[in-house]
Amino acid sequence: MTGDEFRKIREQLGLSREEMAELIGLSGYNAVSNIELGLRNPSKLAGMLLRVLDSLPRQRANELIGLLRRHRK
Repeated sequence: MTGDEFRKIREQLGLSREEMAELIGLSGYNAVSNIELGLRNPSKLAGMLLRVLDSLPRQRANELIGLLRRHRK
């Protein structure tokens, strides 16, 4: 997954960089920014999760995001 693809999906989901970091277990804003700039690669699992969320209707993607947030540490 490219940084541009990562950013595009994040923006389509309406998530800030902080929210995205929290969702996929990254340290914060800078980690997401580094992925989007191509300085770091997302994990394969994070890439798969984003592609799944991107493939779902917006309402269903938001429901899944809510479920993931309820089950985070």
